[in-house]
Amino acid sequence: MTRNVFALDYETYYDKSCSIKTLGTLGYFSHPQFDAYMVSVVGDEGTQFVGHPKDFDWGKLNGNIVLSHNASFDETLYLYGVEQEWWGSCEPHEWHCTADLAAYCKLPRSLKGSTAALFGLTVDKSTRDNMAGKKWEDMTDEFQKEVSEYALKDSELCLRLWETLSEKWPEVERNISRLNRKIVQEGIPIDEELLKEQLEVIKVKLFEAEELIPWLGEKPLLSRAAFDQQCLLVGIEPPVSLSAADEESQKWVEYNEREFKWITAVKDWRRINALKKKLESFDYATMADGRYYGGCMYFGAHTGRFSGSGGNLNLQNLPREEMFGVNLRHLISPKPNKRLIAVDLSQIEVRTLCWLANDKEMLEEIKSTDDIYEAFATRFGMWDPANGVLKKEDPKLRHTVKAMVLGCGYGAGAPRFAAMSNISEEVAAKRVKKYRMKMRKVKNLWGTYTGDIEGSHQAKDEFSVELPSGRVLNYGSLRGHAEGGRLHFISKMPRHGKYIEVRLWGGLIAENVSQALARDIFSDMLLRVEEAGYKIIMHVHDEMVIEADEAESEEVLQNVIRIMSEPPKWISDIPVAAEGSILTKYEK
Repeated sequence: MTRNVFALDYETYYDKSCSIKTLGTLGYFSHPQFDAYMVSVVGDEGTQFVGHPKDFDWGKLNGNIVLSHNASFDETLYLYGVEQEWWGSCEPHEWHCTADLAAYCKLPRSLKGSTAALFGLTVDKSTRDNMAGKKWEDMTDEFQKEVSEYALKDSELCLRLWETLSEKWPEVERNISRLNRKIVQEGIPIDEELLKEQLEVIKVKLFEAEELIPWLGEKPLLSRAAFDQQCLLVGIEPPVSLSAADEESQKWVEYNEREFKWITAVKDWRRINALKKKLESFDYATMADGRYYGGCMYFGAHTGRFSGSGGNLNLQNLPREEMFGVNLRHLISPKPNKRLIAVDLSQIEVRTLCWLANDKEMLEEIKSTDDIYEAFATRFGMWDPANGVLKKEDPKLRHTVKAMVLGCGYGAGAPRFAAMSNISEEVAAKRVKKYRMKMRKVKNLWGTYTGDIEGSHQAKDEFSVELPSGRVLNYGSLRGHAEGGRLHFISKMPRHGKYIEVRLWGGLIAENVSQALARDIFSDMLLRVEEAGYKIIMHVHDEMVIEADEAESEEVLQNVIRIMSEPPKWISDIPVAAEGSILTKYEK
């Protein structure tokens, strides 16, 4: 059956307080000032519509393919508008996101960036900037015409992207993109009472910190000049840096904050204020149904990993522990008759690295053990299984082995491993040497990738690595750069809407490919868990969270663990394992 393709783009009112960045999708749509005053639709059969959404013939989309460049906005707005009876409804066959498509094809996500890279076009976004704070009825006739032309052009470019790239986007990846949007649209249950309590707690903490800063009300609280001036005033030499990553700076802080409490207050204020913004983001985007509607970005990294969708709150990186009396994870809590089922893949990147290195003996050892780090401790000659269970008998040694497995697998040398593990370089050198001696196939993998990089450059070919899933990690054409008597190989990678230069070497490629393979395995499991009928409400790295009735929670947990303990068909020989728990509040 032949289906037509329609690109659709909404234009909406926004200002500083009424914006998706501040409020999240549904918080923005439900704001009193919000107005979706225009939709543009361009079809491959000749349709060109631009006007108010209520005037569009939505039946045109029935059974056809709909596109949006950022479907997490446009599709969600369409669904919300139908619910509010703002416009008519339709039953499209599929709704796809061309921003996701662009990201998959190694292009910048933005329409401006992707069309510039693909077609050499310069897309002027000044019209969109000038729309800020303007209602449709308040625009001049001339500006209304400009906005209409701008909207139509965006839909035309969206359709052109699809026509150019869609054949490169496999069906399974389209399904992952679609499912990711669906998960976000489900919303996350929030303990609203706890949210109110934590907002009050953090406001008090912020006030207490501010009261200790001597220049409060006179200069910006984080003013470096004011900080240095206060240091001189009390007779201490200001530090060269205040960076938390600077070792000398932290020593200075630890020594002086015992006498001068305002130093601690300045150090803490930024973190407290960041927490306050995260709590406010939860508050703004939690709707009357008690659910938070945020975002999760498909293909947020070159490896295909998902990422946060920007703003002050990134669910992919919530603090694990309580900070300043606030626990953000505990805000995620279902109604009394519901439970959260959190299940994650166990050490998946360690397993994918061994699989890529074709270390079948290590994979067999992993498969036959209850503790992967005990298997590595045995391989390293650091533990004899006859001594009992490592986790119980020598947890300190297990921690050491875990650090070696996670820190040495991608070619880190002694200085870097020492910094990562907070140990001396002498000790780090011994552990790095042991890892490389005992994991020769992993070390050989780094060498293989390095050789492939050099070969691609010499042949003037693009460097790429094909994954077992069929997906390809493409690094493009490489540029050689001589430095320190060695030739380095540089790839241009899209990041945050721009292309940045990245130096390639075997260890980095091993890390990228391991992460990409882990992502493909996990995404396959997301699709299978959804196909089994379970309601996924969020996923973080290698963990998915399902919402279920309390009475069915144990059955759901066991079924999801079973699904996630079975590898995809295209990599049936990798041993995977999953573990999970039933929760009344999210924690890790």
